[in-house]
Amino acid sequence: MRVERILIVNLTRLGDLLQTSPTVAGLRAAHPDATITLVAEKNFAEVCESIPGVDEVYVLDLDRVGRLLLDGGERLHEAFVHVREVVHDLRARRFDLALNFSSSRMSAVFLGLLGVPDVRGWSMTPDGFRTILHPWAKLFAASCLNRRFASFNLVDCYRGVAGCLSHPTRSLLYRVGDEARSAITDRLRAAMPTADRPLVSLQLGASQPIRRWPSESFAALARTLVADGFDVALVGGPGERDLAESVRQASGGAAARIVDLSGRTSLAELAALLERSALLVTGDTGPMHLAAAVSTPIVGLFFGPALPFDTGPYGEDHVLAHARVACAPCEHSVRCLDPFCRGTIRPELIAAVVRARLAGDWDAIADAARGVAPVRLYRSGFDAHGLFECRPIGAVPPAHEDVVREAYRALWLTLLEGTPPPSLQGPEVDLAPFRALAALARAGGELSQRLERATRVEASSLDVVEEIGREIEALDRAIAEHGSVHPDVTLLTQMFAFEKESLPGAALDVLASETARLYRGLRQSTELIQAMLGRREVPEEWFDASLHQ
Repeated sequence: MRVERILIVNLTRLGDLLQTSPTVAGLRAAHPDATITLVAEKNFAEVCESIPGVDEVYVLDLDRVGRLLLDGGERLHEAFVHVREVVHDLRARRFDLALNFSSSRMSAVFLGLLGVPDVRGWSMTPDGFRTILHPWAKLFAASCLNRRFASFNLVDCYRGVAGCLSHPTRSLLYRVGDEARSAITDRLRAAMPTADRPLVSLQLGASQPIRRWPSESFAALARTLVADGFDVALVGGPGERDLAESVRQASGGAAARIVDLSGRTSLAELAALLERSALLVTGDTGPMHLAAAVSTPIVGLFFGPALPFDTGPYGEDHVLAHARVACAPCEHSVRCLDPFCRGTIRPELIAAVVRARLAGDWDAIADAARGVAPVRLYRSGFDAHGLFECRPIGAVPPAHEDVVREAYRALWLTLLEGTPPPSLQGPEVDLAPFRALAALARAGGELSQRLERATRVEASSLDVVEEIGREIEALDRAIAEHGSVHPDVTLLTQMFAFEKESLPGAALDVLASETARLYRGLRQSTELIQAMLGRREVPEEWFDASLHQ
């Protein structure tokens, strides 16, 4: 089918929108004459204007809709009319392809109403159930529920959903305007008339307190950097001005070489500032992705719910420090009473890493990585397939979770892209949970085959069909419970659950056949990852690249 009009929906935050830019580039390469429309929430739409390849930014004012709904009364009708007009407007454009990267029920309903023939991501069935369409979207959703073994960067999941993994994109993309560059140059010249030193920017805030590095750590880092001959810029949003002031005050005499620009720049000016900076030190934040998009080196701080593997800055040669404590990564909803993980990343370590990274001295970074457990340092880059990866810095033996994560990465590439599985290195993994899951999947296959036979025999009673159906429901509960008890197999059971939820309404014999296919896919997936973890050669007939298509 010829693709002439493409819709991308991403109603999330700054970083997520920036992480959409390689997908836009891939779609533009695959469909050079297509019109690409990006739907974004009003508060973050500004960034979309500078993403190359986007023809139109369609802005949704979700805050307005929320206010109308909360007001109630006659305002409910006003909200309905507004939403109806938006849906009518987008339906009239007759998009050929729609990608929904927002997982909310609201966005799923939105996509379900647009009548696009090829929807990928979250949508709504005609009978009102949320569904996930496309295997890469299901994998992303499953990985979010079991992030310890999340195998792919969010950017590559987006690219997989769009079908453009073969397009070589190794950076986020953002155009910095000349006006913004000029404004930042004037701002820095006014703040530091003798600004002849390299500038290191520090992003102080984050979306949640648990994701923020302590202000005293930033202050200690700023003092050291100034003493080492750097100027320092503090960046962040308007809500972080008090935090920036506390860092300046705690920096003592170094404050003269520290400029506070938090909440004092537009998004375009922030991009220009980051582009001008020699390096950015930041947690897992939107400005981190903005720095990656303007090719500024990053030293990223990952703790709490943040992981470098799935949300690290998309690009080469960034240094990522991860606090690998026993409870990491915690859930986004956790309100930790003692977020000790933040303190495991010491400012003296980050200062040493900044110095070495700016000097291009990777051996010095490896030296700095010794003896800082539980913190691990990673170097960002890309594998042979052009997919983002984090490589440990220094002689670090892989742990159990590293081996399982790599096995899952190989599994999904085999199943979804037809890539031959590699050999794995590292400690042995207990395969008993995988063998038990394979046995459950085999039993499911036998049950669904019985169901198929029963639906094709006219003499079969409805009671027989219902009894087999109850057995299948009980088996599916056993599969889900097995996944909840054994974290190593949770990704497999969650993917299976998403596949079952996506089964279309159809005649009973067709549904039985599709169910048998899913059990067969679960069994083969489990046996494949067992073979990889058990260091056994994988026969080609064990996997089918179309299992999850």
